[in-house]
Formats: sequence, C-alpha cells, structure tokens
Amino acid sequence: TTTECLASANDLLASHASLIEGVKLSQLSRRRQLQALPSPPHELIRLPLIPSRSPSRSPSPPSSPELVPQKPRQIRAELPPAKRARLARYKNYVPEEETIRNDYSQRYVDGGEWPQNWVIGAEPERRFEEYPKQQRLLTLKKASVNDHALPPSYLPYSSLSSLSSPHPVKFDLILIDPPFSSSFTWDHLQELPIPALAADPSFVFLWVGSGAGDGLERGRETLAKWGYRRCEDIVWVKTNNKSNKGPGTDPPTTSLLTRTKQHCLMGIRGTVRRSTDSWFVHCNVDTDVIIWEGDPTDPTLKPPEMYTLIENFCLGQRRLEVFGHARSSLRRGWVTVLSDGDEEKMDVRGDGAPKLWEREAWEARLKEVSVGGRYIVPMTSEIDALRPKSPVRGGSANNNMGVGGGVSLGMPMNANNNTPTSGSVPLGGAAMRLGARGIVSGNGGFGNRSQMNQMGGMMPMGMDGMGWNGMGMNPAMVGQQGMMGQHGMIGQQGMGMGMGQQGMGMNMNFEGIGMEGFMGGGWQDGMGMNGVNGMQQGMGMNDMNGMGGMMGMGGMGQQGM
Repeated sequence: TTTECLASANDLLASHASLIEGVKLSQLSRRRQLQALPSPPHELIRLPLIPSRSPSRSPSPPSSPELVPQKPRQIRAELPPAKRARLARYKNYVPEEETIRNDYSQRYVDGGEWPQNWVIGAEPERRFEEYPKQQRLLTLKKASVNDHALPPSYLPYSSLSSLSSPHPVKFDLILIDPPFSSSFTWDHLQELPIPALAADPSFVFLWVGSGAGDGLERGRETLAKWGYRRCEDIVWVKTNNKSNKGPGTDPPTTSLLTRTKQHCLMGIRGTVRRSTDSWFVHCNVDTDVIIWEGDPTDPTLKPPEMYTLIENFCLGQRRLEVFGHARSSLRRGWVTVLSDGDEEKMDVRGDGAPKLWEREAWEARLKEVSVGGRYIVPMTSEIDALRPKSPVRGGSANNNMGVGGGVSLGMPMNANNNTPTSGSVPLGGAAMRLGARGIVSGNGGFGNRSQMNQMGGMMPMGMDGMGWNGMGMNPAMVGQQGMMGQHGMIGQQGMGMGMGQQGMGMNMNFEGIGMEGFMGGGWQDGMGMNGVNGMQQGMGMNDMNGMGGMMGMGGMGQQGM
C-alpha cells in the first residue's frame, strides 16, 4: 500500500542519513589526527612501502616516422649585420619586430613547464630593481608598519565567538582562507560573525579557489551577505619550477584547462575615496598579481606576500585572520584565529612567542600606538611624497587647501560638480581660499587661471575672485595699483565669456561681461577697489576670441567691490 511504501522510503532515508553522519564524523576524527601530526611526519615517512605488482608489459608502440631534416635558414642579405647575427643564433627571432617569440605553450606541451615560470622580476626583492623610488617607498612602509605593530596573538577557532560578545571587537582588515570540505561548506562560512567584527570603513579578503567551480559566484554572494561590495580580485599565479615532473603530470582538474591560479576577492564596506582618504588607504603601491611557487609541504598555504600587500594598501592597525595556520600565519600586527585543531601545534615558549589574545591588553596596546584617536599607521612626509596619487580634476593638485591652511573667502561652492550652493554665484566651481601669504588656491573668478592666458593673451592680473559684494575677492593683488593707466583695459573691453568658460559665474547666453575704465584705481586694505567707473554688460562676441571686440553698453557701476 501507499503507507507501506512511504514508511519503507522513510526508513531508507533515515539509514542513509545515519550512514552519511557516520562518514562525516569519521572524516573529522581522521582529519584531527592528521593535523596533530608534526610537520614533516617522520614516523610515517619511516614506514616501509607496501609492495606492488610490477605493471604488465605494454605492447611496443608503433615506430615513429623518420624525422625530416630541417633545411638551413636562408640568409637574408638585406638585413643589418646585427639582425643577421641574431637571426642565425635564435630560431624564434623575428627581424621585422626585433623580438624573440617564445612559444610558452609549446614548452608546456613538451616539458610541462608553466608559462609563468618565465616571468622576470616576480620575486618581491627583485620586482622594483629598476624603480628606486618605488623600492624606497616599500622600504619606508615596511619600517613604518613594523614600528607600530602589536605583538602577534592567536585564538582557537572555538573561541571565535568571544570576539563578537558581549561587545564586538572591530577590525579594519579581515583575511579569510576557508578550509572547504564535506564538513565545512559555503553555508557554514556565511554564518561566521564577520558583519559584527567589521569596522566602517573596512576591507575583507576572501580566498575563493581557482575559479573552476562556483567559488567566484559564491564568494561575491558571501561578501554581499556580510555587507561588503566586491571591488578587486587579487590573483595568485602558481609556478612549477621545483615541482615539475614532466608533461602530463599536473594535478588533476575538473575542467579542460589546467588551473594554475587562485583568486582572492576583496570587499569594501563603507565609503573610501582614494583621492581624499589617504589617511586610511594607499592605492597603486603594490601589484594585484602574486607569482609564487607554493609550499610543497602544505599545498593549502597561501603566499606570505599577501600580508605585505594588505599592509601596504590599508593603514588600519586592527587586522584579523580567520583559519590561520600555527606555523605560518602568526605575524606581528595581526590577531589570528587558528584552524580547528591547530592550537595544539602552538609553541608558546620564549619572549617573542605569540600569546593567547586578551581583549583588555590588546585594546590598551592599541591605544598606545594610535594616532589622533585613529588606529592607523602614521604616514610620514616622505611616504606621502613617494606614493602614487590619483589625478585631480581641473589640473590642480590641491583644490581645497590654501598655502599653510587658509580661510574660505567668498561663497561656498561645491567642488565636485561645479554647482553653487543656494543663493551663490558660480565662481569656477570652487570656493576660494586664502593661504597664509595671501595666495589664492582653488578655482575662483574666471575659472582656471591657465584658461585666462588663452583669452587674448592677457596675464591673470587679479582676475581671480573679481565679482560683486560677498562673492569673494582676491586680496593678493598688492602692488598692482588698480591697473593704472589702462583705459578700458586697452582694447580688451568686453571679456567674451562662453557658457563653458564659467567666467564671472553668470551664464549670460554668450552675452559678454564688459569692463571699461579701470582708471587710476588702487587696492585698499587688500579687499576693495576705488575708481571703478563702470562695470557694463556687453552685447556681443567677436568669434569667441576671448577678451576683445566687445564694448560695454549701459552701466552697472558699483563702488567698493
């Protein structure tokens, strides 16, 4: 009957579930036994090998066809002597391209050598030999990180929950290398209390595998569940200089092509701008491709250079690694949550040995090395001068800071989109700022000063910040005496301003703003101009030739600008 069939099916499913549970427990027990073994396991190595039968004799392969002797290469008399010599010596030399074409794919087929074995300068100590400034920058950053790093500390995996209760500890950087197996899946990974441990802003680095399966997709899904946005993919490219045993001996793979790389997804939480948040991140200091042979004794280990890459990128001092290894992951400046069972391999003897993490002691030491209440590695002036910087719009390297730190003059502006605040007049898209010596930085008046040189060849004599009351004046024109004797600017009457020029900040539909009669004026107290006989509105343009061809009509005279 139907009831009997359902009962039989339920019994079968129950027995199957019991079998699977027993297999998982057995795997977990054996995995812990393997983790407890010393590295290398000398006792296992000394065990005798199990004898095996000799393989059966295979039939003799068919004789290979006779090799056809290669014809000697033709000597090209039209080439210069140097190119002829290279052509005779190197089989793959192409004279037209002046290069030697190496067929790395053929070398892999013939000898099993991976193409990345031939990358020059892959080692960190040789990477920047031809870039002394970059080498100096990395040396300074390494010294700065070491000088402000806390002693290494660790936690057993079973104590991970202590970081998030009763009050979560916040970290700026979290590195995760999940030990995926039948007993630890993506669902288990997503249940980790990473959102409670993440500061704002913060970064997470998650190793997701070679990309052969669904690791990249599940990794992005996990980052999103934790509240992170995927912003970078760091790639570890493996080499086989030492492990190559010939063609066809690569590790087994589930895809058509041999997988020789591992992906680490980088996620960001909060808002971090590389141009303004240099106190927290330094971009473009390191590469996002790591070339490393790997550890033959432990294939699960990731490149040690990953720690340096993270420390050079983010200046945060609160660093956490989850699923670390007892013999390779413990590092100054990091809190390491060991993999399950790895705490038994810890050697805590000696003064410099890692200590068990204690919250109160860790927070007290963190406050001692903090900078201005921020838990960051301080940045020196030399590091700031050497580090790569993002380009700034408008061609100015510093649009929001005066010399020596200034006080904003004129109406506040929005420097991002050249949009004025409510009730103001656009002055080139940025508030003018006066430095300690009366030097105006930022784009005021007629916009970019370099644009003024294109307007009839006139030098920018005090044009920055010229406007009506309250628009912000440029008090840096000491000694110019109001352009004496230049009646009407001598033929430069009617400064033709277009819609894109942002001159004087008024969109007049190409009605130029004319100025006439700067007679005998002078600056008073650096803020005003006497003798302005008229500021007049022009009516025409002369082929967009800038300052010329427009006579002002009508008067808008204003004294004491």
